[in-house]
Amino acid sequence: MPNLTWKKKIKRYLAYGPLIDRKITHYDHKIFAESIDRSGRTLIVFAEFEFEPSLENFDMMPRHTHNTEKYLEYFKDYENESYDTVVCNGLLEHMKDPGKLIENLHRVLKPGGKVYVSASSVFSIHRGPENYFHVTHFGAGVLFEVHEWSDLQISGSCGPFRTLGINCQRVLLQARVNILARPFIELLAWTLPLLDVFVGKQYDGRSLNEEHEIDSMMPSNIQIVATR
Repeated sequence: MPNLTWKKKIKRYLAYGPLIDRKITHYDHKIFAESIDRSGRTLIVFAEFEFEPSLENFDMMPRHTHNTEKYLEYFKDYENESYDTVVCNGLLEHMKDPGKLIENLHRVLKPGGKVYVSASSVFSIHRGPENYFHVTHFGAGVLFEVHEWSDLQISGSCGPFRTLGINCQRVLLQARVNILARPFIELLAWTLPLLDVFVGKQYDGRSLNEEHEIDSMMPSNIQIVATR
């Protein structure tokens, strides 16, 4: 948040939004970004985190949050097997044909290269009306397994209480909420994630056995790292 006087902060709060302007998901994006291999040539298709300080050799597609079908047009300018790393964060759920996007991610990736993708799972409708699909671990698998990968890793971005906190914050960002309720919702948003410390093993349903164990039963985002 820019440097504002308390009076201006209160006025802004009365008009719109939470007191703490930073999104909780910022930290999850940051951790995901830190896992990206930066040693080769990288293509940034779409990213919701800062990458410039640690990337030297990269190309970046034009960034816009709507008219997302244009990204399929942009891919026509990129040759087959031309990148060691491809990053696509926060775009998959906004494509009418996510399979077509993945096809292009696979095409421009060199053999042995990695693509890093994240997409909404248990998350609010956002950037509408171009918000078509939210994925699960299993849905991501169906989309990616159409192509050949030497390794495919799919995981949830966070625990269930963090997801609840993220969505409480989204209520403040995307809904008109009575001013008296806002402080309590904001407090919930930042304290609920602390309860993840009490969560042990998680499962993909009510069958609490090893066969159904999963890393996150209610993730805000699904994160995919696929090696060609």
